[in-house]
Amino acid sequence: MSEEFFRVIAGTQGIYAAVERDCPRNDARRKNKPDGSWLPKEGPKHPGAISFWKEFGLQKYIASGLLGWHAFVVKEPIQVQIISRPPKILHEDDYQIICIPADVQILREEPLEQFLAHRTVPE
Repeated sequence: MSEEFFRVIAGTQGIYAAVERDCPRNDARRKNKPDGSWLPKEGPKHPGAISFWKEFGLQKYIASGLLGWHAFVVKEPIQVQIISRPPKILHEDDYQIICIPADVQILREEPLEQFLAHRTVPE
């Protein structure tokens, strides 16, 4: 099986954009936000691009508690888009890849609960 990458979305927006929309910076719920400083902030360097978790990054995202907190604060149902490696990648690190949406072919999309049900969740 080829390497897979994962994008967490709420509605049609990436999860980080949805959190910004649904939980403004002055929202009291942010006091309970897990630390996300481990993730390199590369997205803003690539306007119009989207990011996908690598397996290692996804495991860290789940284990850090960020995914659970994001799911708690966004209003729309969360889906996970799964892709294989796109032909062109603008940025890649241990956690993520960043690419142009037109270069991405979504293999499948699953509701978060279904996606997590058939995965080994890190301790």
